[in-house]
Amino acid sequence: MFENLYSPLKIGTLTLRNRIVAAPSSQADLETDGTLADRNIAYYARKARGGASLVTVGDGIIHPTGQDHPRQVLLYTDNCLPSLTRCAEEIHKYGACASIELSHGGIVCDPAFIGGERPWGPSEMPVSIGFQTKNPVQVMSREMTEDFMEELADAYAEAAKRVKLAGFDMVMLHAAHGWLIGQFFSPHTNHRTDKYGGSAENRARFAVMVLKRIREAVGPRFPIEIRMNGRDGLSPGENGLEIPDAVEIAKILEPFVDSFHISSCMHMYPPQQDIMQSPIFTEHGHLVHLAAEIKKNVKKPVCTVGGLSDLAMMEEIIASGKADMVALGRQMLADPDIAVKGETGREAEVRRCLRCATCQSGRFTRGTARCALNPEIGREWQIELMPKKADEPKRIFIAGGGPAGMEAAIIAARRGHDVTLYEKTDKLGGALNFAESIDFKADLYHVIASMEAEMRALNVKVLLNTPLTPEIAKSEKPDAIIAAVGAEAIKPPFPGIDLPKVKMAAQADAGDVAGDNIAVIGGGLVGVEAALYLAKTGKNVTII
Repeated sequence: MFENLYSPLKIGTLTLRNRIVAAPSSQADLETDGTLADRNIAYYARKARGGASLVTVGDGIIHPTGQDHPRQVLLYTDNCLPSLTRCAEEIHKYGACASIELSHGGIVCDPAFIGGERPWGPSEMPVSIGFQTKNPVQVMSREMTEDFMEELADAYAEAAKRVKLAGFDMVMLHAAHGWLIGQFFSPHTNHRTDKYGGSAENRARFAVMVLKRIREAVGPRFPIEIRMNGRDGLSPGENGLEIPDAVEIAKILEPFVDSFHISSCMHMYPPQQDIMQSPIFTEHGHLVHLAAEIKKNVKKPVCTVGGLSDLAMMEEIIASGKADMVALGRQMLADPDIAVKGETGREAEVRRCLRCATCQSGRFTRGTARCALNPEIGREWQIELMPKKADEPKRIFIAGGGPAGMEAAIIAARRGHDVTLYEKTDKLGGALNFAESIDFKADLYHVIASMEAEMRALNVKVLLNTPLTPEIAKSEKPDAIIAAVGAEAIKPPFPGIDLPKVKMAAQADAGDVAGDNIAVIGGGLVGVEAALYLAKTGKNVTII
């Protein structure tokens, strides 16, 4: 069905098996010395096993002054080589190519991560650093000298040489999202009046220097990709990079790179996170137009990114010439098998990312990524060690056909058990069905269909309108029963709570609310989303 998406693509001397690539992603539970643990390597290898053609390790820091997260891969000493070598080998085991971001945080480096020093950047300017820190840090950045630029250009080159030595197939120069090289591109952060500031040619000069050094270090047959903003996404008047300037910079860089990866945002500003990590309210593929504009003006392959989860949409992007590759970030967590499912005609089984931010929240608060849809994430290494099939298949009954019951059925059936799922209502999905009529929860409702498809493929028996009773259990004698009966909202004992006009949030989501003036009691996630939905239907809503 997706002949363009599954056609090979050449990047320089490298041939990718399809056009689906795993976007650069970093992890917060690296070893304290900036190397990859086995659990981290398993995380990247899992994406390769799922059919991605290229897997990019995120946040490879090229210089001691460049760290802007608490834990990142440190590429400025040979200490990184053993774990990177194992990572490349594991990615290659499944037929994918391996890449890594070469990065420097520039002005957004918290002094706590760089020996207490002020961060370096294109220009001296006040910076509020709040990304991955408990409290914002107010600092004044230092303007980079030409001597220091030379030092960093050499550091980028040395890092690239180490990566190549470790067995990686290419590198990505990170110039997007407000990182150092992107700070040079953007008039918002580059106020220089010398040959590195002002015109687009001048703002691209440092990047050209770095790319030339990398090429000298790795030779002509090692592909270099650049990740850059199509626009910064700042408000009018904030003097951010806009698409005409990005096009001009891309033209300047094209002789020195083998491909482009086009994104958007300046991550040091909290509202900008909604561009880089789009929430459920943002349309899918919201950054594709930026890649399409760059692609009109360059001949090298162009990759797009931004809330992509629908294989049909990805096929259309490639077929229409908007981009040559699609990069999947959070979608690879929700379903790392998306590429192989699409290739083998199982696209109905793809679990589409909810963009719920569970992965980001866990990373920032606990240092470990988790996914609301995929219990495997963050546990890939453990799962690799588990037996794939049970030694003794059992008859398993499951009470409840919501997401928990369906997931239990899928996992048990994969392990070889004979599974029967009992659902007392006339349809599966449980509480997820309340999302059916809410436009911004469409991805949540789609989960039901994908899990149903998975159960059909695994021959799970589903009995609707059939509660699992003690009588059935006694008669059928299953080996195990899994209770997945869900939960009911607590009705607080307020005076008047039983009046007809008082509804629970689930009833509101189902459209069972009369009148125009609505008070929502409770400002948590459930209350806020119910209020938003009701307001979108034209009601006058107050949250208490």
